[in-house]
Amino acid sequence: MKLFLENKNFCLLFSARLITNVGDSMYFIAAMWLVYQLSGSSFYSGLAGFLTMLPRALQFIIGPILDRYSIKRLLIATQAAQAFFLLIIPIAAWFNLLSVNLVLIIMPLVSFLNQFSFPAESALIPQIVEKQQLVQANGLMTFAYQGTETVFQAIGGLLVMILGAVSLYSADVMTFLIAILLFASLILPNHNVSQKNSSMQMQIHRYFSDLQEGFQIVVHSVIGKMMVASLVTNFALGALISSLPAYGATLGGSGMYGLLMGAMAIGSLIGALIAKRFENKPIGKMLIGGYFIGFCLWMAAVLSPNPLLTVVLFATSMIAPGCNNVLNFTLIQSIVPRTMLARAMSLVASMATCIMPLGSLVGGSLTSLFGPKIIFFVSSFGFLFYSLYVLTMPILRHLPSAGNADPENYGFPGEVNPIQEQV
Repeated sequence: MKLFLENKNFCLLFSARLITNVGDSMYFIAAMWLVYQLSGSSFYSGLAGFLTMLPRALQFIIGPILDRYSIKRLLIATQAAQAFFLLIIPIAAWFNLLSVNLVLIIMPLVSFLNQFSFPAESALIPQIVEKQQLVQANGLMTFAYQGTETVFQAIGGLLVMILGAVSLYSADVMTFLIAILLFASLILPNHNVSQKNSSMQMQIHRYFSDLQEGFQIVVHSVIGKMMVASLVTNFALGALISSLPAYGATLGGSGMYGLLMGAMAIGSLIGALIAKRFENKPIGKMLIGGYFIGFCLWMAAVLSPNPLLTVVLFATSMIAPGCNNVLNFTLIQSIVPRTMLARAMSLVASMATCIMPLGSLVGGSLTSLFGPKIIFFVSSFGFLFYSLYVLTMPILRHLPSAGNADPENYGFPGEVNPIQEQV
């Protein structure tokens, strides 16, 4: 609460993300269910997941733009564009032009525009809060990302049943408009290099130079080693998400699908909120123990004969990984120079999710062949792999707490104070 009262910029940033995610949570449930309803096929659900997740793998092309241009203006522009594209769905429904193909076209467009948000906001946090507040700020932003999912994905299936999927699209448009007003109220320190007097050729050259530098600082540092485990884990999660509509249907329908999606958010949210209690713990040990515990609880969810107990155990399995995500982001923000942070965060997001679209496509296809419960079971081994991988990598196994990490020990130069101006 103190952070909100003393820091207007963080309060506005948090509020904008919270409002936007209210709509996003409803939209994702509505979109996935609408595709399943229009097509009647798990394959199309997998295709929808593939098309939605694919832009996440392209976040790396966004980082250099964020490091060079006004982040606030880019956030406002992308929010407005998302509202425009989402409005097409209810308009098409009104004129009886709605089809599964149209939904499949809109989903990746909106998803790509949404990819600006995470690296932009992650790059802003170290600029507007003190270093000792990073874990708390990251935990609260994770709450903004996932807290709304806890409520709206849990009841999303019921809202779809009562109001209809198209109505949730209309509600999402309104949340984007509110977020635009909040982002416009930000007064942010800007260290981006001005491009006004540069030729187009020079800007293109700088873009690719920044992009190459971003790859080097991530791939050839400890961050790249951390990302290897994420490839396997996120492939498994991609397969899981594409199978959940069908799995929810076997457990009781759209309401159970919403509860399963909400369970993922609930567990991750609890983990994010308790992360501050573990900010002084070695991250390496947290990764090993947390993902192994998550695997065991997920297996218990698979074996549970009671659907509601399955939901509870599944939610619990996500707590430790949710906590570790916050600590990992704080570690990256602590060791990467601010002038490179947007590129680093966008590349981290791309590397972590680049395989999720493939996992979704494969998961949707395998669900049609083997059934959703088998995919739910096999996906749990992604957590086991993460734990064992960190255990066998000395540099990861011995990672200290974020506050005790020295940038020079992990391949990064010391921080250089950027030129500040207000935007």
